[in-house]
Amino acid sequence: MEDYNRYKIATEKADWRAICEINGVSFDALGTQKELAVLPNYLEPGEIVFALASGLMEQTVTSNAFDFGTNTWLVVLTSERFLFLDAALLTSSVDTQSIRLKNVQAISASQGFILGKIMIDLGSRLVVVDNCTKESVKVMAELGNRWIKELENGFVPPKETLENSISKDNKTDLHERVNPPIADRSKMSRTSATLVAGLFGLVGLHDLNWGEKGHGYVKWGLFAFSFLLNKNDHYIISSLILAVLCLWVLSDLISICDGSFFKDKVSTPVAKGLNDFFALIYFVVAIKLLVTVGFDFWDERKKDTGKLASTREIVDTYNQNEAVADKTFDGTRLSIVGPVRSVEKNFWGDYVVKFEGLGGINIFNLGSKVTEIELTFPKKQAGKLDEIRKGDGLIANCIGRGLSLSTYSADKCSVKSVYKKEQLRK
Repeated sequence: MEDYNRYKIATEKADWRAICEINGVSFDALGTQKELAVLPNYLEPGEIVFALASGLMEQTVTSNAFDFGTNTWLVVLTSERFLFLDAALLTSSVDTQSIRLKNVQAISASQGFILGKIMIDLGSRLVVVDNCTKESVKVMAELGNRWIKELENGFVPPKETLENSISKDNKTDLHERVNPPIADRSKMSRTSATLVAGLFGLVGLHDLNWGEKGHGYVKWGLFAFSFLLNKNDHYIISSLILAVLCLWVLSDLISICDGSFFKDKVSTPVAKGLNDFFALIYFVVAIKLLVTVGFDFWDERKKDTGKLASTREIVDTYNQNEAVADKTFDGTRLSIVGPVRSVEKNFWGDYVVKFEGLGGINIFNLGSKVTEIELTFPKKQAGKLDEIRKGDGLIANCIGRGLSLSTYSADKCSVKSVYKKEQLRK
């Protein structure tokens, strides 16, 4: 092992970045920062770290009772063993597994399109660590097999050179030992951080892994609070919180792209392209949410005109004079009555009521400017809508949205009265 002394010095300094640089790989610490911080505490005296990787392993007998399914583990190849660490998310407990190299028959690496996996053959069983970075699994397998062979041949540690002795004396301070540096973020974390921020930025996962953990917890809390507000029909405040979160993540994406998120100015074409894509999405979503907040704010202040219009009156008015129809039925709060054809659910989970006699295939409605009338009810109205059947009469108070593509729509509706079709016949 030609770099034995360099690995030794880096291990003594808890400089995991240096170990990654020796191996020519960029170690991604996604989900394993706590494990890296406590790794020095689990190394034996004189034990040297050769390689590190993070990946998924299934729950073991030493796992915590509240760890379900697969977890993210830190896999460490040392001079003595394979060491596996899994730190609990909310507590300081750490699960450990250890496999002595004398029990390992072979180490294999499998590289997929994006990720790879490490397979440690113990003869009686196979230990698999999945979803690792491709480059880390290749290096770990090669180093592990080479080190096992050298141990079998009677490895003799090389003497330290003067240069190595000087480097060894130049130890890091206490802060670096407690918070060991990971890989060079300008080289390895930019693309990962962009993907995580783009996909999970609203819950602050990128902050928890690479940035300020406090910011991550605040984002997660705001997202959860917004979700609860939405479930309780406080749509304006919920949308406003989501808009603020989108703008916050947009700011993070910009700082990731220009390097200030990592305190440097280096970026990559791949990361920049991903950043531009996600930044555009968050910008569009933020603007849409802010516009929605504005519309909802003004809609809540619209007073009921007191007008009761039948579905037939709406159709006749639009057929005769659209200017009058827009003034009467567009942007105003009114009550609409008509016989129900169906109650459906749209993509957003709201309920849509459609009326009889207005469908596009109705031969008595040919040539009409209005072929459909749709009233949208929020989810909280489900209890009042579940008793409605085809042919029943419905009176609903709504805000009219006018005519579009032969469909008259109204939303923010609430049920005022329901008349069963048997009552209508009488």
